[in-house]
Order: sequence, then structure tokens, then C-alpha cells
Amino acid sequence: MSAPIFASVFGAAWTDLPPALRKHYANRPFTRDRVTVTGRLDIRMGWLMRRIAPLMGALGMLTPADGAAVPCTVQFLSEADSAAFIFERRFLFPGRKPYVFRSRLVRKRGSRVVEYMACGVGWDCEYSFADGEVRLRHRGYVWRWFGADLPIGWLATPLLGRGEAVERATGEDAFAMSMRLGGGLFGDALTYAYAGRFTVTEMAADG
Repeated sequence: MSAPIFASVFGAAWTDLPPALRKHYANRPFTRDRVTVTGRLDIRMGWLMRRIAPLMGALGMLTPADGAAVPCTVQFLSEADSAAFIFERRFLFPGRKPYVFRSRLVRKRGSRVVEYMACGVGWDCEYSFADGEVRLRHRGYVWRWFGADLPIGWLATPLLGRGEAVERATGEDAFAMSMRLGGGLFGDALTYAYAGRFTVTEMAADG
């Protein structure tokens, strides 16, 4: 049986992850593994993001709205023909039809991972585990173009700012997480953020 995709990302720290986070990242490459988590997110937007949110949603980047305690189901998926780690998020905003935000995480080297959105824009970040937390540290933005990653930080960073994220286990099957984009042209001002708690509700291994 192959090791999980993220075992190579975390390296020696993989075995230090608490059970809830190992379940979160349990998907193996070249399989159809599926892990499902459910929870609620508090989603906040800065003034600029609030104005361009419909465009971001149309491009498959982030969400088209904000809100408190928004129900969210996330499926972590593997693909039979790749080593990508898929995030498929389903948001239930009040008064709106369900919104699905899908992205593909691909390990590049060491602990570096790029999360590609539907439009081809990718967030380059570095994963680490320390003091009981998984931390994602910003390394830049890229655009996937004919199989190559073109750096676009000069354009995306002033608009979106820099991203940071944290995940921490809160039980055997539960974890809390938060993500924030901020900075850029507006100093430390918030661009976009979400935070919430999730519970692992399904683990379906493919073989």
C-alpha cells in the first residue's frame, strides 16, 4: 500500500501529526481515496474583495460571498492517474444555491505545494508541522500555462496580499482551521479570511 500524498510533504513530521490531521491528509496517490469532512466557516472579506467576489466565484477562486457559520462539506479526493490532492468544497450560503469550489494541490519539491484554482492561478505555499499545528506559509502565486508555472506575484500579491493558514486537531476526528489573505497594496488590511471547525465523517479507501 502506498504512503499518503502528504507523507512526503511533511517528511519526518508526518508521524507526529495527531490522528485527526492524519485522517485529513490520508489520501494516497494514484487511487480513488475519498475523505469527507463537515463543518461551518466564518467567512470575511475586505472591501475590495467584497466588490469583486462575484468575479472570483465565476473564476473558481475562493467564494462569491461571505457569512457567519456557513455550512460547508469538503471532500478530499485522489485521482487514479495522478498524485494530486483534490479539495472539493460545497458551501451552503443562506438564500443561494450551493456553491462548489474545487482546487488541486500538487507537491513540487520538499514541503512546497501549489494549490491550483479552476482558472489556472495557483497559490505556492510551504507546509510545516510544529507546536501541534499544521502551518501553510506563503511563497507566491503562479499561473499554470501549457504545463509551466509562470510567477505572477507581481500582479496577484498587490491585489490579494499574502496568504497564511493554520490547522490544529481538536479531537480524534476533529480539527479547527483558519486562513487569511492580507497585505498587498493596502498594508495589513484584510483581503479575505475564513475560520471554522470540521469533523471527519467518512473515509473511503480505494483498495
